Amino acid sequence: MNLLLTPFLWFKKEFIPFRTLDRYLFLDFFKTFIGTLIMLTSMIVIYKFTDVMKYLVSSKVNQAHVYLHVLYSLPSMVDQVVAPALMFSVCFVIGQFSVNKELVAMMVAGVSFIRIITPILFFGISMWLIMTLFGQTVVIPANKQAQIEYSIMAKGSNRLIDFVYQLHIKGKKGFYYVYWIDEKEKTVKGGFNYIEITPDGHPTYTVSSQKAKFIPSPHSWILYDAEEVRFNENLELVSRIKYPEKTYDFPEDLAYFSKPIRNPEEMNFFELADEIESRITKGIPFRNVIIQQHMAFAMPLMSFVVVALGALAGAITKRSAGVASLGLTIAVVLLYYILNSTAKTLAENGALPIWIGMWMTPVIFTSAAYYLYRRMNI
Repeated sequence: MNLLLTPFLWFKKEFIPFRTLDRYLFLDFFKTFIGTLIMLTSMIVIYKFTDVMKYLVSSKVNQAHVYLHVLYSLPSMVDQVVAPALMFSVCFVIGQFSVNKELVAMMVAGVSFIRIITPILFFGISMWLIMTLFGQTVVIPANKQAQIEYSIMAKGSNRLIDFVYQLHIKGKKGFYYVYWIDEKEKTVKGGFNYIEITPDGHPTYTVSSQKAKFIPSPHSWILYDAEEVRFNENLELVSRIKYPEKTYDFPEDLAYFSKPIRNPEEMNFFELADEIESRITKGIPFRNVIIQQHMAFAMPLMSFVVVALGALAGAITKRSAGVASLGLTIAVVLLYYILNSTAKTLAENGALPIWIGMWMTPVIFTSAAYYLYRRMNI
C-alpha cells in the first residue's frame, strides 16, 4: 500500500503548494502555449474562411451557413494545433532558460533537470487525457454539425453531395440493390431490388420495382410497378406476380441506404463500436473503424511526446531559442505525422496489425525521448 502511495506523497511534497521555481517556469511556458495556440488557430481560421468564401457568393442558401460551418470547425482546428503549440512553447521556454544560463543556475543549485521540467511533463500527460476527452465530447459532435452546414452550402451551389448511386448492400434479412435516392421525397428512383435470404442461405422471394417510397410512420416501404417472385425450399418457382403498388415491411429505413458508410472521424468511441456491428451486418469493410478506435487514444498521446522531446531539445539549444524552437517543432511534428500516416496506411491495408500500426509512432518517439534523456544524463 505504501508503495502505491509513494508517487502521490512525493508529488504532494514537491508541488503542493507550487514552489517559486515551478511557478516561474510553468507560468512562462503556459502563457507561451496559450499565445501560440491562439495564433496557430487564428491562421487556420483565416485559411478556412478563405477556402469557403466562394459559397458566400455562389450559394443560394442563407450565408449564415458559411459562418456556422467555420464556427463548428473551430474545435477541430484547436485539436490540430495543440501538439505543435505545446512543442514550440516548451522548446522555446526551456531554450530561453538555457541560452540565458538560468537553466544552468538551477541545476548548479542542486535541482535536477527532470525535477525542473516535471510540472511541464505532468501538463503534457494531462493534455493527453484532456485532448482525448475533448475529441470525443466536443470535436466529433462539432464535426458532424460542420459537415451538415457544408452539405447545405454545397447543395445551395448546385453541387452533388451525399449522393448515393447504384448501391448494393446487405440488410438484416436479405440484400438490396438501389439505383439512386431522392432524400427530399424519401424515395428510391430508377430501380429498387430486394432478395430475402433464409438463415441457411436460401432465397425465399425477390421483388423489383421502378420506384420505392419510404414511410416513416408506420415504418414501411411502398413499391410501385413491382414484380414479386417467390420460391419454395427446392428453389423452384412458386409464383410471379406484378403489382402496380404494394407495401412491404423491410426492416431498413431510408437512412440505411442514403448514408451506408459513415465517416469514422465523425463518431465517438461508442458510436464506432455500433458502426462496426452495422458494417458487419451490411457486409461493408470495417477495418478503418477499428483503426479510428485506436486513434481516439493514440493520437492525443502526441501531446505528451512533443512535450518530452521539446524540453530536451530546448535544454541543448545554444543559439536563438525562437529560431531553434520553430525549426525543431516543424521537424518533429512533420516527422511524427509522416510516420503516423504511413503506419496508419499500412494498418488499413493489412500490412501491419492494427494495434502495431496505430501505437508504433508514439512508442517510437517516447522511447527515443527516454533514450536521449538517459544518454545525455541531464
